[in-house]
Amino acid sequence: MMSRFLSSLLSLALLLSQSLAFVIPNSQLCSNHQSWSLKSSASDNNAAFEQLSGNRQKAWQHAKKPLLRIGGKGATKTHGNSLRQLLDQHTVVKVKVNPSAFEDNSLLNAFEVLKQLAVDSGANDGMELIHIRTSDKVILFGKEGTLDLIDAGDFPPPPPPPRE
Repeated sequence: MMSRFLSSLLSLALLLSQSLAFVIPNSQLCSNHQSWSLKSSASDNNAAFEQLSGNRQKAWQHAKKPLLRIGGKGATKTHGNSLRQLLDQHTVVKVKVNPSAFEDNSLLNAFEVLKQLAVDSGANDGMELIHIRTSDKVILFGKEGTLDLIDAGDFPPPPPPPRE
């Protein structure tokens, strides 16, 4: 009886890992922090997720903590206005999101909703998705052109020289 249960449980785990393979590679299913960055081209609407590393990891660490939080009731015009103001003051902004308030419990949908609310509040339409960390439910937003700066190594800026 116990072996049948374990066999069923193993089959279920295998099925789930195959259905999640487009998001999480099998070799990293046990990792505590999954970091993925959405990279999309203008000509292709299909987005590919890739693991965060290098300059993008530095940009993630540059934004110390989420400056905006979206609760279970979802995003409002006020959240969009706050995001617009934060991006006027900062190059990148972390936003902590309760995804249950969005379609399919998706952080990608949360990004799209928040971006549209910010644009409706007067933000630049070129706002960029820098990174989504699903384990922390945090989205990293950036001003237009930030991804190019990050990939070129120009962001985040180097630390100031030490005082004498």
